[in-house]
Amino acid sequence: MSFSNDPAIQVNQLPISIEFPREEERFYEILTLWAKRVTNSVNSKEGGLFTLEELFDFKQYFTAGNPNTFRNDYRKTFDVTGLNGGNIAGGATVSFPHNITGLKQGTLIYATCTDVNGVTFTVVYPYFTVDAVNINFTNPEGATDLSTVIAVAEYLKN
Repeated sequence: MSFSNDPAIQVNQLPISIEFPREEERFYEILTLWAKRVTNSVNSKEGGLFTLEELFDFKQYFTAGNPNTFRNDYRKTFDVTGLNGGNIAGGATVSFPHNITGLKQGTLIYATCTDVNGVTFTVVYPYFTVDAVNINFTNPEGATDLSTVIAVAEYLKN
């Protein structure tokens, strides 16, 4: 996702030095481009947008057997109650296809829940899991329905 028309920067760090030209027009052009790239980088970092689509979240994990080669981490958010068509009954388990191609392993998987009484809490494994095909969620409250479940899966791909 990009917030400007500038070409994407292919590194995860900003340059620590910049050469500004002496000509005033060229200086403002370079300064504007630099400011756009800084803004784009800051806005794209983790903690930004949690849309219902797959995003590259700027985290990188080493590769087993070759720790100098890194793999990108991706994030996808799911509206589990929306996928379920409404509240999730107490103790019920629901599963839905996640449509993630090339899923290798999860890195951080959690869900934020609100029950029908207004209590908000967060759950992780074993209540929220992702397998090769589905996201799986089990309501941990045995007798209380959940009115909102927003799940976030961060994962590595092939």
